[in-house]
Amino acid sequence: MERKAGRPRSNLPLFPMRQPFVLLSSILLLVNGGVLPAEEHGAGHRLVWQPVQQYFIRRQSDAVPPQGSRRLNSFTSYTHLGTDFGFHGPAEHEIEWVEDKVVVHLGQQPDVWAGMWHSLAGQAREVHEVLDFTRAYPPQISEACQPRITQLMVDAGGRGNLKLEIKNATGEILWERTVTYFDEQAHPHAHPLPSRNLRDAKLVVWTAEPGSEITMRGLYLGLEVPRVERDRQAFTTSYAKLLRNHCTTTGFTRDRAHLDAGAFDSIAATGLMVLSTAAASQKEIGVVSPDFARETLRTTHAAVGRLKRARGLLPHFVRRDETGFSIHPHTEHSTVDTAIYAQCVLLAARMLGEVAIEDEVIAMIRQIDIDGLRLPSGHLSHGLDAEGQTVLPHGWRDWGGETALVALLQRIARPGCTVAASDHPGHAWQGTAFITEIQSLLHPDFASDAPDKLDGVQWLSARRVMLGAQRSYFTRAMPGSLAARLGLHGLSAGENEFGNAYFVGGVDLPGQTLIHPHYMLMCGLVVEKPAEVLQSLERLEKAGFMPPWGLVENFTADGKSYLPMNGALNAGFEALGSYHFLAKNRGIPDRIYEASLQSPAIREAMSVFYPQAPASGE
Repeated sequence: MERKAGRPRSNLPLFPMRQPFVLLSSILLLVNGGVLPAEEHGAGHRLVWQPVQQYFIRRQSDAVPPQGSRRLNSFTSYTHLGTDFGFHGPAEHEIEWVEDKVVVHLGQQPDVWAGMWHSLAGQAREVHEVLDFTRAYPPQISEACQPRITQLMVDAGGRGNLKLEIKNATGEILWERTVTYFDEQAHPHAHPLPSRNLRDAKLVVWTAEPGSEITMRGLYLGLEVPRVERDRQAFTTSYAKLLRNHCTTTGFTRDRAHLDAGAFDSIAATGLMVLSTAAASQKEIGVVSPDFARETLRTTHAAVGRLKRARGLLPHFVRRDETGFSIHPHTEHSTVDTAIYAQCVLLAARMLGEVAIEDEVIAMIRQIDIDGLRLPSGHLSHGLDAEGQTVLPHGWRDWGGETALVALLQRIARPGCTVAASDHPGHAWQGTAFITEIQSLLHPDFASDAPDKLDGVQWLSARRVMLGAQRSYFTRAMPGSLAARLGLHGLSAGENEFGNAYFVGGVDLPGQTLIHPHYMLMCGLVVEKPAEVLQSLERLEKAGFMPPWGLVENFTADGKSYLPMNGALNAGFEALGSYHFLAKNRGIPDRIYEASLQSPAIREAMSVFYPQAPASGE
């Protein structure tokens, strides 16, 4: 399993959405029933709601809820947009955040005000990061794929006045509205927005005015989304989610969108970003331009080339310091993250015709000290410690996609070298979902039922067995759950419920309740009927788990809560998984697979599994 070594730990609270299925479905009913004011939507668009934040506290038992000006841990506290938020006003200490609402108590204070601000793009202090309401996705995404923000909805109640504002980075008010409440019960109410006047929006702010008693439950943006096929929508949404994590200046992709660029950047996610961008730029897709894809590849390749490696291995995570970028303290130099990054960039370089970069990546791989990283069992170690001195005692011996990518890395580094066989061939450790699919995000060869040379595994059958086990888990274990009723699944790996630790689930484990939906996009190629994938995407959206900003990190099987974190690693899995499904479903060339088949280095390496693997040009 990929290890998230060195993750910061925190017991401070996190604020994901509670009961999204009930709430968002209710909102959709209001819209469809005409209760909410709506602009005329052309035949080419549909209205979709994106939470800015729903004010719900989920905390571990020893955590202290935030109040007023209390400083929050930026690693685990964020909006649903992957941005930061905070409190403001002379009476901000009167803001109480409890359970599923924020309450402002100003009834006895006629002279002071208080409220909250939410950044719409990046950290609030990053003044160059703004949101264009006419083009809501990152600016590199083509015009045809861009949603438009046309409404702001507030789920609030109480007595008194609530001021709503949208501001630019200098604090100038671009739009404002004051609403007077007479009913303590909170209700959603939508306000039309002049999108053309909001092309450089930075903050959305609400303020309880003097003497008011206001309860806030949620804040939402209404987006007019281009009405396209769900397979195309899934790729565009997933790629936009990944792009929000990327810094075009440094070339690195941060682990989660709400962090500062350079604070905690992921090498594996950086590689997935480069490859996803190459795929997005292909003429059959047209989500970004080829020029942007080449610029991304070149910037990232140069940045990673400046990193200090240990025995040829790249760090798992990096951060910016006074001299540039270096390994993040308490993390490791990782064989699997090096494998993911190197193979992603190798494929992207071939797709984009960057021959020199392709050659340089192969040269980088061949600098890896394969022999020095082998354990006595013959398996390759997970890597080296942060200092680059001590070989980690655990090795890649469990069967699965990560181990396969590490095996390919070995063979590219040392053509013809011996690779140790896996333990428990054909069965992923703990039945963790992504393990059977990650290799197929990069290479087409594992869609075969010819037994591989290394372990004798029929990969296609093994992947289908995993899919069946994932699909049946909740129908057996929790037959009345939302997951069982809607056919949602994904006992995989990612952040835990609180977003402060790596969590690994699987179908072999009892009592599982946490679903990581990235698997539902990763497994698209092994679902026999494409219509079933399209139906799953529709169910995810209707349940509130696939809003316009992309798939949530995880949700509980009963549907009562989810983690709205915008994480880069799973975004990369989602983008590539949806790309391959789109290519298959539309019958268009799969350029990633073509690049794998055309690479002599990858073809030689693949012979460890398939000696008769298709050669370049076949």
